[in-house]
Amino acid sequence: MTRRPPKLRTPENADRICELLAEGHTLRQIARQLGCEAPAITCWVREDQDKGGAVIALRYAHAREQGCERMADELIEICDADCTVDGKPDNALVQQARLRVDTRKWMLSKMLPKKYGDRVTQEIVGEDGGALVTRIELIPVDPRPRLTEADTASVGEAAAIPLRAITSR
Repeated sequence: MTRRPPKLRTPENADRICELLAEGHTLRQIARQLGCEAPAITCWVREDQDKGGAVIALRYAHAREQGCERMADELIEICDADCTVDGKPDNALVQQARLRVDTRKWMLSKMLPKKYGDRVTQEIVGEDGGALVTRIELIPVDPRPRLTEADTASVGEAAAIPLRAITSR
């Protein structure tokens, strides 16, 4: 007789999932504690969201945000941690702390881009940092001279279309 895994979709499990997410645990860690796979949890959240989010979807989103805020708080703790061994700076500890900070900053910029993402602005300016000026000029062009039949007969057909040199300014 094979043992069936415990039922995932219970109010108690919803409470536990949201509590652990708010504490900063990963979805894989939570799934391991509940004895299921992480995609089962995300599937539950997605299906609940499609139904209106009554059981877990809204609480899950709020708990995720709380977990991100906790991760942001960890950045200060990591930066303030002592990276010395026997009173001397340890380069390996410094690099490890830098990696931990950079990873958390990247995660925060992707998970909460409005709050922690890079703000990219684009400004187009004209000469010397001034305003961009668009100017349209009408340049008078000499009208083509009318050729008479005598002119075309004496010079040939090549002279029927006068050529002008195009110069750049």
